Amino acid sequence: YGYWRYNGSRQKRPLSSIVLEPGVKDMIVADCKDFLRSEDWYAERGMLILYAARTAEDTSFTLHSSGKTSLIHALAGELGLDIYVVSLSAKGMNDTMLMNLMGRIPQRCILLLEDLDAAFTRSVTRDSTSTGVPTTTKTTSSSLLTTTTENDGNSLSLSGLLNALDGVAASEGRLLFATTNHIDRLDEALRRPGRMDVWINFKHATKYQAEGIFKCFFPSSDTTPATTESESTDAPKNKRKYYASMPVLSAEELATLAKQFADKIPENELSVASLQGYLLKNKSRPRECVEEVTEWIRTERETRERLKKEKEEKEAKEKAEAELAKQKKEVTASLMLILQKLTALTERYRRRRRKGE
Repeated sequence: YGYWRYNGSRQKRPLSSIVLEPGVKDMIVADCKDFLRSEDWYAERGMLILYAARTAEDTSFTLHSSGKTSLIHALAGELGLDIYVVSLSAKGMNDTMLMNLMGRIPQRCILLLEDLDAAFTRSVTRDSTSTGVPTTTKTTSSSLLTTTTENDGNSLSLSGLLNALDGVAASEGRLLFATTNHIDRLDEALRRPGRMDVWINFKHATKYQAEGIFKCFFPSSDTTPATTESESTDAPKNKRKYYASMPVLSAEELATLAKQFADKIPENELSVASLQGYLLKNKSRPRECVEEVTEWIRTERETRERLKKEKEEKEAKEKAEAELAKQKKEVTASLMLILQKLTALTERYRRRRRKGE
């Protein structure tokens, strides 16, 4: 479609597999459905309701931290929309290319700007010191920026991005999602109401989420039909084997195990991805999964502390090496200055001797 390249299709992911804080998922789905039903109404009035500032052209969401892409994938399946993905840090990306891409998408779709902050390590800010990039001197930062831009041809500017989002040539009627892991690196012009209407912060897992994720992973007799040979002749064999390897719990036992599992999970300490990884390793052991989760949490904490210590040691070593290099440079510069002075004195002494002769 236009400048876009088809990248394949994926199986729909049910929204029930996405576990967020109470009300958040329903709010997003209801808001998107309302917008898609009322495009003309928004366009005619140019007004906003419910959330900050929503323009007549599009609805924008920004998702922060982990689980962002999974939610968008599930939402696209629920709404029956295609996803158009733009990487702002892609090689060769510039204002003209982005404008062409944004202007050639259909009205009813989801437009996803992944890792919005990644582009801000380059030139998509008002100045090089407002990006949240590791602190360097202004000269070094400018030279590094120039070198990076020259190497990959990425010359996207902040004004180009803003014009592509809601300028004259921007397409209408699409749902715009942007993801970021570093919200502090985004320019205020991008974060203002009217461009990003709803902000959702994906934090570490809560007990509520832990309980919901546990229920999603293990089948219940109330929700999973019996897989007898006569009833499942049309189902793929591998699917029957998959369910056969997983014990089917009663609704009461599943609820009890999920509650016990959630009670053992510390609030806002573990990521949703780590919980999913643990449950995946124990997908055929729901009861043992609950019994062993405390030991797993202890191991995770030890691993996190070890990695933190290794990171601190590495940073300290790099800092010491940088300080040593700086001292060597200063010593070298001092020696060169002394050598220059000695050379000048020697030359002056020789001239005096020649005059005396």
